Amino acid sequence: MKRLVWSYGIGIVAIVAVLSFFFMMKGQTEKAVVSGNVPKAHAQGERVKQPISQFQAVQPHEADNEVKNVKNNMPEKADPPPFLVYIDPGHQSQANLEKEPIGPGSAETKIKVSGGTSGVVTKKPEYKLTLEASIILKQLLEEKGITVKLTRSSDNVDISNRERAELANNSKADLHVRIHADGSENASVKGFSVLTPAEDNSYTKSIYQSSLQASQAILTEVKKDQFVEADGIRYRSDLSGFNWSTVPVTLVELGYMTNPEEDRNLSDQAYLTKLMNHIADGVAAYEEMKKKKVKRPIKACD
Repeated sequence: MKRLVWSYGIGIVAIVAVLSFFFMMKGQTEKAVVSGNVPKAHAQGERVKQPISQFQAVQPHEADNEVKNVKNNMPEKADPPPFLVYIDPGHQSQANLEKEPIGPGSAETKIKVSGGTSGVVTKKPEYKLTLEASIILKQLLEEKGITVKLTRSSDNVDISNRERAELANNSKADLHVRIHADGSENASVKGFSVLTPAEDNSYTKSIYQSSLQASQAILTEVKKDQFVEADGIRYRSDLSGFNWSTVPVTLVELGYMTNPEEDRNLSDQAYLTKLMNHIADGVAAYEEMKKKKVKRPIKACD
């Protein structure tokens, strides 16, 4: 009987010891899980998956940073060059009657710079009027954010029509605007007009369409003014200043200085500024067309 009691007591002690050890180990494991030392899955007897950190996975915020870094390191797009208008105030104080080819490779020649006309009432020479008008136009265009250069800024120069075209060519101008005034033996003839390269001119085939777009844009703006008589567009293939040009070119005839009314108007600062404002609006409209690459239908203008 004593042996049976003894054996029973030992068994109870053994069971208590095993249970104590089991609960002690379970407590340590749970502490380890909480502290992060042992994966919870391992503690529950499951298969342990390899920590994702060992594969150097990129967290979402890190991916965003990578994208930002790539964008920051990409070269910035260069701003487009400014729109450049080259204005040529026609003529000069002294005509140059020497000859130059009318176009590249041409055997036909023409005088380098003619003397121009003059005011029947004001007696103002054309070269003075064209410089006054060009300076006004330059200021108006610059106020619109357009870059402007002049072929001349004084009257005492000697620049041929070919050389004036080449100045615009060498600067890769977006538009070459030639400023002139008309003259006629008939004093009653008057009117603003625009000259543009002819379609069948072999020298200006590459710039015909753009030149006509600029000419049309200018004429459209001038025609909005009911106080300015506008004749329309004339197509020319005999002008050295056109034939030597490799950039779009147009020539405006401000009016007839041989007509008393227009001669007085063109020497009136308010009228001249208003007229040049219309021309500036036309140039700006042409610039906008070029930016949008809008192809307007090309047709002859009356």
